[in-house]
Amino acid sequence: MAEFAVTSYSKLSFTYRSATAETYTIVPRLRFDIGVNHILQAGQPGYTIILSYTRSELKIVSKEGSPIYVSTLIPEQPFYILSVGSSLISRFYADLDHYRLAHIEKIREGKDIQMHIELTFIAEVQQQPPLKQPGIIFIRERIPKSDWVEIILPQLKFKEVVLLEIPKIEKPELSEVISKINEAWRQYSMGEYDKVLIECRKAMEALTTIIKNRGFQKEITDDKGKRTVPDWEKIVANEEIGKIMEAIIQKYFGFLSPSAHYGKSINKEDAELAIMFAHGLTNFISKKLIV
Repeated sequence: MAEFAVTSYSKLSFTYRSATAETYTIVPRLRFDIGVNHILQAGQPGYTIILSYTRSELKIVSKEGSPIYVSTLIPEQPFYILSVGSSLISRFYADLDHYRLAHIEKIREGKDIQMHIELTFIAEVQQQPPLKQPGIIFIRERIPKSDWVEIILPQLKFKEVVLLEIPKIEKPELSEVISKINEAWRQYSMGEYDKVLIECRKAMEALTTIIKNRGFQKEITDDKGKRTVPDWEKIVANEEIGKIMEAIIQKYFGFLSPSAHYGKSINKEDAELAIMFAHGLTNFISKKLIV
């Protein structure tokens, strides 16, 4: 509970009531109910208070004790009217996503969630002339582990989506490759799945050039004639794994070819396979080569 003195004769008392999951939403959304009481000292004049919330925030407390921002708290309605001695429930919503939920899980470390709720508001006392008092209160409460894991998380459908943390590749010498992969992600977000494969092929061609320029190459003769190709055995320093890598990458280049998809449209799953492999191989090479 937290209290705020509006005037010398009245105050507002804020009390955390509950946290629940909203089920009829596209994004994961938490609902918080905060009880508000208008407390008046005995024998003092009483006036109605109009309570208007401004920017409020939901934070969770790290194991070091520091509040970490999670989401803005959205009030259900713009203002509330409290008559003398009355009480009401203020309802707030916190829109989340699976990235935030995953990090809440990391911070929680299998324990209760310690929340830090910051409510900012303006309390307008309906006296003559009206008195406007800006205020902020802090409420710290816990969501029990059992409620969070057994009730709230399933309702938020957290386990139905896997958050895959893709490592960011930060190698200046691979900038051309990275830019092509970034463009592939952009095309993916736009639903241009055929263009995803085109950009992935460009990325792999650029990566192949870098590998060969670093001296990891060999000459072969096949139906295309005599040519230079990456030496994967030399890259991974293992003959058996090198042969496996060479075969996989040859097949991958084949998959990226338009002729492999003749007579069918390239769908989302095709694009996901192409882009995830391109990113994974580039990240793998960035660790194997000192570039």
